[in-house]
Amino acid sequence: MKRKLLLFTSCFLIAFGSIYAQEAESGQKYGLPSPKDYDRLSIGLSFGQTVFFSDIRNDEKSQSAFKGMDFAPNFGLNLTYNVSHSVGIRLGGSYAQLKAGPSAVGFNTKYLGLTSKNQTIKPVVTYEGSLYDITLETVYTFGNISHLKRNKKFHFYVSAGAGIMNHTGGELTTDEAYTWINNDSIPGDTATLASGSTIAKDIKSDDPIFVLPMGVGFKYQLGKVDLGLSFDYRLTFNDGVDGIIKYETNYDQYAFIRINANYTLGNKKSMEWTNPMEVVYSDIADLKEKVDLLSGDKDKDGVADIFDKDSATPEGTKVYGDGTSIDTDGDGVADNQDGDPYSMKGAQVDANGIEIDTDGDGVADGRDLEPNTPKGQLVNFQGTSIASKEDGAKGGVFLPSVYFDLNSSSVKSAQKDRLVTVAQAMKANTDIKIVVTGHTDKTGSEEFNSKLGQKRADAVKDHLVSVYGIDAARISTESKGKSAPLANDANKMLNRRVDFNIAK
Repeated sequence: MKRKLLLFTSCFLIAFGSIYAQEAESGQKYGLPSPKDYDRLSIGLSFGQTVFFSDIRNDEKSQSAFKGMDFAPNFGLNLTYNVSHSVGIRLGGSYAQLKAGPSAVGFNTKYLGLTSKNQTIKPVVTYEGSLYDITLETVYTFGNISHLKRNKKFHFYVSAGAGIMNHTGGELTTDEAYTWINNDSIPGDTATLASGSTIAKDIKSDDPIFVLPMGVGFKYQLGKVDLGLSFDYRLTFNDGVDGIIKYETNYDQYAFIRINANYTLGNKKSMEWTNPMEVVYSDIADLKEKVDLLSGDKDKDGVADIFDKDSATPEGTKVYGDGTSIDTDGDGVADNQDGDPYSMKGAQVDANGIEIDTDGDGVADGRDLEPNTPKGQLVNFQGTSIASKEDGAKGGVFLPSVYFDLNSSSVKSAQKDRLVTVAQAMKANTDIKIVVTGHTDKTGSEEFNSKLGQKRADAVKDHLVSVYGIDAARISTESKGKSAPLANDANKMLNRRVDFNIAK
């Protein structure tokens, strides 16, 4: 039984792991980034100073390869492929000049072909040569995964790998004359190396030499290009690069102190310069934003921000389910900004939602049977001219109503154009007088609405008198409060109005 349970559990884990791996690899179900989302290849150029650690040192007293160092340039070309955000594989090639000395170094005269017997001499010599190498390294970037910043412009990295090198054209010369006792001749006889003598030339390796490359460096990102400085060290596993083999010494070594420039190929985000924690940060930010949208209602219209297509509607505005302001007449102007929210369907309206009245007679063009009535001409509700007051009594003079906001007696700017029509009619017909009647909706008490209706009538009268100079004696006012509604409760705005009638 235990074996069967263990087998089942193992199969389940393997199957689950396989499914998870496939889904995670796609980078879709779990929102993980895909390698295809990033640019992973970069090309770089390098230039700098070569340091040669050989049997010949630049400073004899300190045995330092750095002190007294002559300029020996090196050049490099590399191609880097990022396996991940922090790990890359770098293929590089370099050409470098090698210089060492002057320094006193012990030689075996027989090895140099100067004598037939083994004898050690120690002249001051200088070495100059050149090399080529090819390396394959793994580059690891520190600090690319940061919990403090999404992206970092500054990277510190280390590298290590393997490679081969070949040195050629090396030459070993004396820096000064050197004399020693020549044991091949008469005892006490001497032999001499003249200053500038070539001890060995065309020093080279017959076969490629294995090298172990290691390095440290830093770089700073500037868009698609990054600039940096590095120290790249090479251990050669060979003691004859400088032409001198001393069995008691270590292998010859060299290093590059370099300025580097790299360019990331492609037009996506660079994988190397992207912090993988950025994905986590982005997901958290998106989740927080969605939660805020679900729970928030910035404009307090009762529609959550995530569903609200207009999150800036004024407080108190009636809205549809998507948060946009209600437009009862469908004229494209929301009711909260519409001077006439019940204009005829399909009618042309102005910016305030009021039907266009070309001749200014108070009858909208859509209902006007006489669209070219002269200014100030009295008309009926169809826009047809009325010749006299007596005819008007028969046909009914039409003057446009003025509408108000809830509990307000202030004349809105969108309604003032209607008062222009009234003023023009009164100025063109000086014999007529009008009655201004204030109305309200059913909200509130009878007493309150009666007073509010009177305030609306008085406000219209004051406007006609103060703005257009109409004689106050020609205008009388009254209030019917909520006793004479024009529309039902669903259209309360039509009841918050002032009507005009010709006085009998």
